[in-house]
Amino acid sequence: MDVAEAEAVTVELRREQVNLCPLLEEVIDLYQYVAEEKKITITTEFPEICDAFVDPIRLRQVFANLLDNAIKYTAEGGSVQIKAVHEGPNIVVRIRDTGMGIAPEEQEKIWDRLYRGDKSRSQRGLGLGLSLVRAIIHAHQGRVAVESQPDQGSEFSLFIPVNPSSPAGQLRTIAAAQLAK
Repeated sequence: MDVAEAEAVTVELRREQVNLCPLLEEVIDLYQYVAEEKKITITTEFPEICDAFVDPIRLRQVFANLLDNAIKYTAEGGSVQIKAVHEGPNIVVRIRDTGMGIAPEEQEKIWDRLYRGDKSRSQRGLGLGLSLVRAIIHAHQGRVAVESQPDQGSEFSLFIPVNPSSPAGQLRTIAAAQLAK
């Protein structure tokens, strides 16, 4: 269903007031075993409260996708850092890994549906995750960014508005042009 919504470029949100930090902790708990298997250390830095008016199910998908990628593309013995901070009208969540990194010429393409970078083709996946991440964050009237260098890891930053202007439960349509950015 998520893929169908992404293909139709719509994302339905069921917003509520949520503390994003426990939501992040839930996702980390789900992936802790996988990280331990690869001897990857996950560290966190969160404020006590980071409330925002969001769809918790959709945000859990975003966090899970980014953490899954961070672990998948980080070599054994590496690390993943997850931070959340208040920055102006946003909660900013940053997920940094010590993985293989993304070539500069691929960084805009990673958001495209079905795109698989040269180095990522040997890993499991369909190339739908980051396009869905971007669609969900845009539906929340936020933005997502990546900073990366090959062989030095990546940092994905999510800018999630604390109080977006869209009402709860509204179907937010994402223009195809926005997904292609």
